[in-house]
Amino acid sequence: MRIVNGYLFRAVAGSTALVLLVLVSIGAFMQFVSQLDDLGQGDYDMWAAMQYVLLKMPRLAHGMLPVSVLLGSLLGLGALASGSELIILQAAGVSVRRIAGSVLLTGVAIAVVGGAIGEFIAPELDLYARQARAMQKSGQADITGSSAWLREGDKIFNVRPSIDAVENAGVYVFRMQGEGELAGIGRADSFESADDVWVFRNYRESVLESSGVSIGTEIDAAQVNKLNDLLSITAVNDSSLTAPELYDYIGYLKSNGLDSERYEIVFWSRVATVAGIAVMCVLAVPFVFGSLRDTGAGARMIVGVLIGVGYFLLSNTLADSGAVFDLSPVLVAWMPTALLAGGTFIALNRMS
Repeated sequence: MRIVNGYLFRAVAGSTALVLLVLVSIGAFMQFVSQLDDLGQGDYDMWAAMQYVLLKMPRLAHGMLPVSVLLGSLLGLGALASGSELIILQAAGVSVRRIAGSVLLTGVAIAVVGGAIGEFIAPELDLYARQARAMQKSGQADITGSSAWLREGDKIFNVRPSIDAVENAGVYVFRMQGEGELAGIGRADSFESADDVWVFRNYRESVLESSGVSIGTEIDAAQVNKLNDLLSITAVNDSSLTAPELYDYIGYLKSNGLDSERYEIVFWSRVATVAGIAVMCVLAVPFVFGSLRDTGAGARMIVGVLIGVGYFLLSNTLADSGAVFDLSPVLVAWMPTALLAGGTFIALNRMS
């Protein structure tokens, strides 16, 4: 069976790579076209736009991988079916279930590689691409952006954008007590991290007391020594977060009583997408042994595109509905993959 596994792996993986290359090329071209309006802003030129698109390609490939796997499996297995090679395997005693098992192993291998790229390589490149683009468009040496709001225990921080190349200028601290009562308002010109402890420069706080307002000049560094990690997470999009960072951020939001549903859906959707890649591979088996056995590659492509579009639309619809109807993030993220797996299982059972 090792020979059969290798033979099916080469057929499916080769077709998947070809489809993925075509889809990523189209997506990269559209991404490049969308950057043309920004050319000429600061130092952002044609070469910078090309670099931006190249750095975004791993994220683009990861997003297109489920559909590419389905199309590649339909084409690869369809070519084997058209050449009667799958029939020969059956005549040699290899059952449809065993062929599906071999295809599943191929899907798992692709899912592992794709998941590793999507979770550990693509986020870093995506973050670097956005940061480099912001620097080049602004023409500054340091990245600027909108202020970030962070909460750590009873303190709420507002970190202002950098001014005149001064990192994290204008830090406001709102200290709470009791049932949401404001106990003090502080401000520092900026802050820096030294040995994992935050040092606020020129910090002054107006302490609100029943007897009046007093001035404080110190802040408990022990309560804000994790601010660096929180800021690095909050300052980026979820697409630029690795799975461990996303999980840590969800824990941070929950521990501070903040809404984490959006990020939970993103986290579990990533896990479900990796599982869905393997399911997409196996889904092609009932088609190549069934109604699409004698059809051409064009018909298989159409079927694959329809299923892929349906999967994408269902995933996005459920994600939006989850926030509206307060559905479980796990349910919202896993339902499309679960339905796909259920349909694949039923189709395989009907063939046996």
